[in-house]
Amino acid sequence: MLVRLAYRPRLLVLISALFPLMFVTNSLAEKSKPLVFGLLPSESASSKFRRYTPLRIYLSEKLGREVILETARDFKTFIKRTADRQYDFLETAPHFILPAVEKGNYQVITTINKPLTAQLVVRNDSKIKTTNDINKLVIATPSKKAIITKIGKEALKKALGDQEAGLTYVEYATHNAAYEAVVNNNADVAVISVNVYKKAQKYAVPIHSIGESEAIPNMSVLVATDLNSEFVSQLQQTLVDMKQNETGQQVLRTMAYPGYRKTTIEEFEVLQKYRK
Repeated sequence: MLVRLAYRPRLLVLISALFPLMFVTNSLAEKSKPLVFGLLPSESASSKFRRYTPLRIYLSEKLGREVILETARDFKTFIKRTADRQYDFLETAPHFILPAVEKGNYQVITTINKPLTAQLVVRNDSKIKTTNDINKLVIATPSKKAIITKIGKEALKKALGDQEAGLTYVEYATHNAAYEAVVNNNADVAVISVNVYKKAQKYAVPIHSIGESEAIPNMSVLVATDLNSEFVSQLQQTLVDMKQNETGQQVLRTMAYPGYRKTTIEEFEVLQKYRK
């Protein structure tokens, strides 16, 4: 007993000396780990990675940490991985933000400057000139869980009334696949995101829009709540400041994005009806 008491002060001194070192070591190890950036599977994996690689490189340089990109094979898998906190930060669809934040693993920090719409697109040589010409046709859409599919169908119902019931909807895995169905004459009209539409225009895909849906909040970035608040602020400001420097502007042009702005969860309350 006396021996234990005699050595206890030395043990306390040793622990006190090691604790700051352990803290610093753990902190450095954490900062050396790559950051996992989750991407909504709204396009094919190859298209998504090609589009976001410039942003990955930009963020890696600005944040001083390696950023790696990950996506999923479908929306269901992506939503589960989000719920399981498998991403350090992610860009996701607006109707997936409320449940992700409510679970407590993420907070929303930025959204795209301009609102999101669904574009109704046809081939450039199509005889369909306006939504009034859509009657008993085949409509290609992304996943039925996609917010674009939901608001695109609402736009068609508003434009066509009872005639909307005569349309045939065909679901495709991605927005790209939906407009490619139109290009290849496998569908008459495609419902796609304005973000994807602008990218298609950039690459001169032979499609054009004949109508659009109502505007809602756009794609947004969530960051894990267990990450350092200083890092969260740094990531948010880095995204917002992209419009202020030439390198950032070039990345945004490559992505066909207008830029990011700060946001809060309150902005997404209007999307409660689209959660199911």
